[in-house]
Amino acid sequence: MRRLAVLALAAALLALWLWKQPDRSVSPLRVSGGVLVNERERPVALRGMSTHGLGWYPRYLNAGAMKTLRGYGANVIRLAMYTEHSSGFLAEPYNLDFVYIGIENAIAEGLYVIVDWHILSDGNPLAHMEEAIAFFSEISAHYGDTPNLLYEICNEPNGETTWQDITDYAALVIPAIRQNAPQAVVLVGTPHYSTRIREAMAAPLPFPNVMYSFHKYIGEEPPSTYWLEKAVETKFPVFVTEWGINGEGEALTNARRFVDFLNGSGISWCGWALSNSGGDHDSFRQDCRGLSGWSWEDLTPGGKLMFSSFH
Repeated sequence: MRRLAVLALAAALLALWLWKQPDRSVSPLRVSGGVLVNERERPVALRGMSTHGLGWYPRYLNAGAMKTLRGYGANVIRLAMYTEHSSGFLAEPYNLDFVYIGIENAIAEGLYVIVDWHILSDGNPLAHMEEAIAFFSEISAHYGDTPNLLYEICNEPNGETTWQDITDYAALVIPAIRQNAPQAVVLVGTPHYSTRIREAMAAPLPFPNVMYSFHKYIGEEPPSTYWLEKAVETKFPVFVTEWGINGEGEALTNARRFVDFLNGSGISWCGWALSNSGGDHDSFRQDCRGLSGWSWEDLTPGGKLMFSSFH
């Protein structure tokens, strides 16, 4: 009898412990009416941060960092895997481990994860199409329809890259992802550093569950939101996967207006970036040595604006 009583007490304590654990599950997402919706068809806005290049700043992929972001109110992290760079995936393919570490720690904390094929100096995503297919095929095969994952297949097409080039690229990369993750949300970069969403609006891709990336860096001039407003009006699915602030003073004032517009319009976004290099776009002060648990004083003025705008 005593043994049964002990077992019953242990079971009760375990049940109490499980009951007190925070729910880290996430809802599967899909694109409907120009926005992300959950399984109950309710709109979901993702707000969080992008890492800097994982080859430079893998330090912020730790579990404590994910927990801290969650504590500030973020519900998404974007993992920026540079491609054609000395610290990028093509030169150092073992950096794929950083992607897996980031994904696992984010899932454990109940965050959504954007896996970002961060083309920049390569300009045209067609330049490394086969490598992109292999990259996304491996990750999507590993995670299948894990609801946390979204796939950003080309960060910032630039140079002479046309929307047709991006369309041709997407026509091969998206099916490679969907072969393993049929329901996954895919984010597609747009021409001229993901600023010309109007070209995608004129000729959207023939795939469901697709959104189009828009990027913005804000300085002393008030930022135009014209095409974002048009996207909202026409229910065109846009995701601001990267935005940053060029300076302080008036730039911060304009950035506040911009993020208020995004939040008021229900547009999902990721701020750039989790780094402490001393540059304009860092969320952490250069003297911040914390890898997690960041205090308000650890943040730059831009970081404070972003971290306070997750809710």
